[in-house]
Amino acid sequence: MKRVVQVLALAGLMTLVAGWLAGAPAGAATRTPQVFHTQVDVSLPGIDVCGFTVDSHVQGANTFQVFFDKFGNPSTLQSVGHVVSTLTNEANGKVVNVEANGRDNFDADLVVNPDGTMTFTDILTGMPMRVHTSHSSVLVEDVGFNSFVVTFDSEGNFLSEQVVVHGPHQFLGDQTVFCDAITAAIG
Repeated sequence: MKRVVQVLALAGLMTLVAGWLAGAPAGAATRTPQVFHTQVDVSLPGIDVCGFTVDSHVQGANTFQVFFDKFGNPSTLQSVGHVVSTLTNEANGKVVNVEANGRDNFDADLVVNPDGTMTFTDILTGMPMRVHTSHSSVLVEDVGFNSFVVTFDSEGNFLSEQVVVHGPHQFLGDQTVFCDAITAAIG
């Protein structure tokens, strides 16, 4: 689930950046990063999380930067943010927080390898997930470094993914661990 959320977030960011880049002049020799700031304050009532109907209040901020190579082409994209989703169980009023805080640094373009394959690198550092009570009792925490190197063939077909993980990662995409923490807090 975490990887799915990260991929969806990445796809959304890439769509925004692609639209912005389409309007940038080709070959513009820009060395100053382009910076976009976003504030989030959204209420999502009546959603299902791990079998509970909750009201979610999401607050946070994100800074997205596009870095350019010496020719003015986007070379690296970086997203630094902090977001907290406060989940309130509609049935009993109990509250739990799901928080993410960190940096996502990824290649703007696929790297073409000598054998014709292409790779995409995504490096996440920080705290991709922490589930905690309103009294700051930590139930699940992922902290540290995650690197994903995805390889495609020359036609863009997925071949493999190499994952490097450092740090305590109690969740690491295990939906059962996530739901057990949510159940313990608001069930």
